[in-house]
Amino acid sequence: MNGQAKTISASAKGIPQPSNNNFVDFTMSYNGTTKVMSITYGGQTWTQNVSSFIGTNQAMSFSIAASTGAQMNLQQLRNVNFTYTVAQGTVIANYVDEQGNTIAQQETTSGDIDTPYVTSQKTIPGYTFKASNGAATSGNYAANDQTVNYVYTRNQGSIDVTYIDQTTGQTLSKKDLSGGTGDSSNYTTTDTIKSYTDAGYELVSDNYPSGGTVFTDTAQHYVVNLKQKLVVSSEQKQVNETIQYVYEDGSKAADDYNAPPLNFTRSVTTNQVTGEKTYGDWQAQNGDSFGEVVSPTIKGETADQLKIDAISGITANSADIQKKVVYKRNQGTIDVTYIDETTGQVLTKKDLSGGTDDPSNYTTADDIKSYTDKGYELVSDDYPSGGTVFTDEPQHYVVKLKHGLTESTDKKAVNQVIHYVYEGGGEAATDHNATVDFSRTITTDRVTNDKTYGDWTADNGDSFASVTSPVIDGYTADQLKVSEMTGITADTEDISVTVTYTRNQGTIDITYIDQTTGQTLSKKDLSGGTGDDSGYTTADTIKSYTDKGYELISDDYPEDGTKFADDPQHYIVRLKHGLTEVTENKTVNQVIHYVYEGGGEAATDHNATVVFSQTITTDKVTGEKTYSDWTADNGDSFASVTSPVIDGYTADQLKVSEMTGITVDTEDISVTVTYTRNQGTIDVTYIDETTGKILTTKDLSGGTGDDSGYTTADTIKSYTDKGYELVSNDYPEDGTKFADDPQHYIVRLKHGTVVETENKSVNEVIHYVYDNGDKAADNYKATIVFSRTITTDKVTGEKTYSDWTADNGGRFAAVLSPIIKDYIASQLKVDEMTGITVDTADIERIVVYHKVPAGIIVPPVHPDKPSQPSNNQSKIPTAKAVKDSKPTDVLPSTGDSQKSQIVLTLLGIMAVIISPLALLLRRRKQ
Repeated sequence: MNGQAKTISASAKGIPQPSNNNFVDFTMSYNGTTKVMSITYGGQTWTQNVSSFIGTNQAMSFSIAASTGAQMNLQQLRNVNFTYTVAQGTVIANYVDEQGNTIAQQETTSGDIDTPYVTSQKTIPGYTFKASNGAATSGNYAANDQTVNYVYTRNQGSIDVTYIDQTTGQTLSKKDLSGGTGDSSNYTTTDTIKSYTDAGYELVSDNYPSGGTVFTDTAQHYVVNLKQKLVVSSEQKQVNETIQYVYEDGSKAADDYNAPPLNFTRSVTTNQVTGEKTYGDWQAQNGDSFGEVVSPTIKGETADQLKIDAISGITANSADIQKKVVYKRNQGTIDVTYIDETTGQVLTKKDLSGGTDDPSNYTTADDIKSYTDKGYELVSDDYPSGGTVFTDEPQHYVVKLKHGLTESTDKKAVNQVIHYVYEGGGEAATDHNATVDFSRTITTDRVTNDKTYGDWTADNGDSFASVTSPVIDGYTADQLKVSEMTGITADTEDISVTVTYTRNQGTIDITYIDQTTGQTLSKKDLSGGTGDDSGYTTADTIKSYTDKGYELISDDYPEDGTKFADDPQHYIVRLKHGLTEVTENKTVNQVIHYVYEGGGEAATDHNATVVFSQTITTDKVTGEKTYSDWTADNGDSFASVTSPVIDGYTADQLKVSEMTGITVDTEDISVTVTYTRNQGTIDVTYIDETTGKILTTKDLSGGTGDDSGYTTADTIKSYTDKGYELVSNDYPEDGTKFADDPQHYIVRLKHGTVVETENKSVNEVIHYVYDNGDKAADNYKATIVFSRTITTDKVTGEKTYSDWTADNGGRFAAVLSPIIKDYIASQLKVDEMTGITVDTADIERIVVYHKVPAGIIVPPVHPDKPSQPSNNQSKIPTAKAVKDSKPTDVLPSTGDSQKSQIVLTLLGIMAVIISPLALLLRRRKQ
């Protein structure tokens, strides 16, 4: 702690020779109000006003030290007790009205300076707190008295009477009344109600007291309910049906039919306030339909309506019904239909009419001839050949014709000629000629002239047989046999083959084989004298094939050519079709749309793709394309997709399931996931933490994201008003919003308590007397203070008591008896007493002093050189007269035989250590 030391030499006091190892009383007192300090020691008193260096500090501590000057013996300081007083402040709370009149008991509190104080408003019947002035309502005690004024205004009572039109739900008028609480309102509703009933209203209810009421602190609200008076009457209406029967010329054919009229009624409700009329539904009094009416039969005439159908659903708003039935002279009809049976279409229709039993005078002969002239053929005719007569019933006849057809034959020939010639020219043998003949049928439609062709058919087979070339001595044919030619069709061109005969020589043949098809592409035959160079290479021929898309596989003909030999030489060049590969792709798409129930996008679409590919291999020779099977590049399924989580909403599909077995033919897939708004719940549980029981639970519900509109303030206040104290409240102060997950909040309260302290003392007194009963020394007094707390539960009123505790452990210390010259005490020491309890009675002891006879030497009780005590608490006090108002310290003698003065710090060089201690707050003993 910060402090200061002051040396006050001018007023320092000296003391004489010490008193031979005896403790000497040292008394110090300080008045916190006057700032005056007094010290008495060894018969010397020093007094000083220390306000000049204390300043504004209200609390302080002191340090006491002693000096032995030049001597080596240590001074011993034993603190018996130290009593001091700290100045206190006062706060006065006044409760007044606006005119300054006292309206409630004044409250006065006191406390140590710089300690906190709190004043509070009072609830005063008939008054409302307005403001405070003067000192702050809470703060710290000060040296001067502080006054807080709570100002109240007189309460005004209010009454309102609302007149409500219960028919419309609107307020007709409102009467506002005000006055001092306890005054009579002198108002009744009678006149106002009469004004409304005169205007057409009816009284429903009136909760305003018929004899009036008085104003109170609480606002009073009354309601007079009226409704608009209604008067009910009735209205009539009639609907009629009339049927007229007439001939075509308009003249009367039969008497009119008049149906019994249909009668309707409805209620009419008239509002006596607004004059507005409200109509009820029309009600049928004798049914809401007219029955069926059969038209009269008149010989030789036919009614255009054999009956008038029943008419139902007639309402009061239906117009009168007028019907007319017209009678016509009876007529017979005949129709003859001509049908093209080849096309199924109707060629024409002949309609005839006339009186019943009259002849029709019609035959079908001319019409049929007109069609056969156009190429038709008659199939059937059910119309009588001699005609017919008209009857009451319609007559229907059908003439069926078909397209006539003409057939002819078409012929075509495919020729083969084989020429046999010498190498140098000239006919080597007669040509070989062969023919394949084809024929087909041509059908001509004589109506449309359309021609239909039959398939060509071979009359003598569809192939040319193989033909062996003639043998000519000395020559060799380049084809020993012309091979059979099959698959000849009518579209095959005429075939010409030349077989060439060469003189016999060495021969070389080079065969070019299409290894892809296994067929011979061509064959190069060479001949010449044996030993002669052939003069041929395969390069150009191979190039001609590679230019057409072939690829060389092998060529066993010598690269630089060869020579003719006696034996024929055969070489093979193998080629294959070159291939070109390309990849074709096809995509199947999946899109998942996320939408809100009422419309609008809820989340970005999910898109996924399955890609299929196939290889297209193109034969570079034939141009033919070969397609591989489609294969899925990234699997043939769409993985399951978890729907996005959107706060406050729930999807109708939490997951779109996996879709397997996707093929290249699968259509694009579209899925829609719809989100609906969630409903959230909140519960707030109020728990009595003292008992562990639930006081109440508030259940709330609403759309997620919506504000709950609830706070705990009012409920907490209702409990604190009953004595509870808030422990914790995890519900947000400003409320919260509903969420997807249920929300649980807890407000914990405990029983508020009031703690009071109860004290009880046990006293010890030791009397020091001579053996004649006279007082030998001042009494020794000691006190043990026991205390306990009384805790009152503000909710239940139940009180709980703590155990009694002693301020010094429940013991009275041992006490050395005072030394009186020439006397000896009956007890040099009064022993320590332990086990003192709150129930122990006060203790009194007596130490008796007896005169020591002359000539007897009494040795000293205390050592010449007492050692420094390790703990002042353990020293046994010597009984001295105790001054209750001042502390007493005892300084022992140092044993110094010199006559030097001992200068004490507090008497000569005095150190006063001042610090703003908050602990020195009230009168205490240390």
